[in-house]
Amino acid sequence: MNEYRALLENELFRGGEMKGRLRTALTVLTDMLIELNALEIYYQKPTMKSIVPAEIAALRKKIDAVKQLVQDSIGIE
Repeated sequence: MNEYRALLENELFRGGEMKGRLRTALTVLTDMLIELNALEIYYQKPTMKSIVPAEIAALRKKIDAVKQLVQDSIGIE
């Protein structure tokens, strides 16, 4: 999530706490969907199905961070 820290700060400044966190979360989710789609296409090859890509762990961390951003923005703990 370090790559989105500057975006989050900018969005917080521009839109306030709630809007800034939600905007950042949507940006991260969009980026993750693009990454997952690319992985799905790449790993459709029969020879690669047994290999678990290392990118999945990074995507899971991003998902957890986005969930936390959304929860923080709407006041869920």
